Amino acid sequence: MRKMDYETIELEREKLYEEVWQTSINQLASKYGISNVGLAKICRKLNVPTPPRGYWARVEHGYNGKVPGRP
Repeated sequence: MRKMDYETIELEREKLYEEVWQTSINQLASKYGISNVGLAKICRKLNVPTPPRGYWARVEHGYNGKVPGRP
């Protein structure tokens, strides 16, 4: 049986909030070595809003959406 080594990652809510709105959940999850579903669960637990489906496709085509909680 193979032993799995786990690494603990500490995320501050504010930093995670900024990262989620600067890059896609998939890319961010790869950066931290977890699944996108796992990262989404962490965001829900920390009350961090995430971009809706299709947000990054719209951004690529010039959409300037508002980030929740920002003027």
